[in-house]
Amino acid sequence: MMPQTEMTELHWLFDMLQHIDVGLVVVNTKYEVELWNGFMENHSGVSSSNARNCSLFDIFPTINQSWLQHKLDNAFALRTPIYISWEQRASLFPFKSYRSVTSISDTMFQNVVIRPINNANGSVDHLCLVVYDVTDVAVNKAALSAANRKLDQMSKTDGLTELNNRASLDRAIKLTFDSFAVGNSGPHCLVMADIDHFKNVNDTYGHPVGDIVLQEMAKILSSASRRGDFVGRYGGEEFSVLLLNTTKEGAKVYCEKIRQQVEQRVFNSNKGDIKITVSLGCSELGKQHSSIEQWIESADGALYHAKHNGRNQTVIAD
Repeated sequence: MMPQTEMTELHWLFDMLQHIDVGLVVVNTKYEVELWNGFMENHSGVSSSNARNCSLFDIFPTINQSWLQHKLDNAFALRTPIYISWEQRASLFPFKSYRSVTSISDTMFQNVVIRPINNANGSVDHLCLVVYDVTDVAVNKAALSAANRKLDQMSKTDGLTELNNRASLDRAIKLTFDSFAVGNSGPHCLVMADIDHFKNVNDTYGHPVGDIVLQEMAKILSSASRRGDFVGRYGGEEFSVLLLNTTKEGAKVYCEKIRQQVEQRVFNSNKGDIKITVSLGCSELGKQHSSIEQWIESADGALYHAKHNGRNQTVIAD
């Protein structure tokens, strides 16, 4: 007969197994459940009496059977633990997160260890699946990654217009110039666009209205551009568009489309309707440009001529 102390310790052990905040499942070589603790009961809704002697794949028919069976067979054959990380597979068992109120995830992320159970003679005919709830870790890591992506996006984006900022624009121009210089791409055009008499808008209607005009101008430029074009705010009321794989003839069509849209647009504000125009200068990248600065100066010079010659027009650099 087992001594009272040993019986007490055994009772304690079973009680801990039932209430530990970790899933414990023991399966035999037929993948039938022989132990199913309280964690598994609570999250699956299947009692231990109903789970016992049932195939794990019958209890959870949505589990990828061939994938998990391969893992289990390897653990039997190699007699070494196998680890399944939530980063490899978010969850093995389809459990809901019981912290859904405070968590941004409805499902439980899990780490799982498949551990062989050695018999006294060294043989292995049972495996223990240890299921850890790592939802908090996964959610925090996801939130951190999202925050880092947001910060990265903010570092590349103009806060007012949500276009690419000057630093991003400079990088794109450099990459384009360097690729063209080694003969790997072309033709490319750089467009500089400047709102005419924008100071009058700010002086007459105020800077908040001026900001609205800048935002609407950004939308016009973005909507008229192709997927591969690079649209940015160069500074103040000046914008720049990098038209990749576009000749100066094609760029002029684009510029005139922008100019006409702006000219015909009525910008609404709480201080009245506003009509504006825009001047555009364009330069096609060529062998005559020995540096990035020369290319930018060429487009800037074309914009200057558009302004000097009466505004509301497009000028293409020679």
